Amino acid sequence: MAPRVKYKDERELEEVVKKFENCEYGLAEFPHARHLTVAAWYLSRLPAGEAMAAMRRSLLRFTEHHKKQGYHETITRFWMELVAGFLSEDGMDRPLVDSVNALVEDYSNKDIIFAYYSRDRVMSEVAKQEWLEPDVKPLPRAQLSA
Repeated sequence: MAPRVKYKDERELEEVVKKFENCEYGLAEFPHARHLTVAAWYLSRLPAGEAMAAMRRSLLRFTEHHKKQGYHETITRFWMELVAGFLSEDGMDRPLVDSVNALVEDYSNKDIIFAYYSRDRVMSEVAKQEWLEPDVKPLPRAQLSA
């Protein structure tokens, strides 16, 4: 197993965000950990609803740049909700870089989503286009407005 990346400072976080927004990463260079990093960056700087809108715009631009149709509204919002909850619980009492490192460690397993959603529901065409509430168990508390 490859060692997990630990960010050293906030500059590294900002670099990930800028490279993502400018579509400088290849698809394989933008794994789950970087998705979480960008989500945390947006949520630490914008109100939750605006952060969700920024993530949606950036992901759509990124997938369009790579000529892919991979955007999924429910999965994106699910992760934004979890990240918002994590940052809220974390209290932002420590540097953002420390929070992001803890976030990436705690939520490294993308399959966490299946603790909240049945596979059929989250992989449905409707879920790709619009937000669907979890059907297995509810999110701890909603952070974002629809």
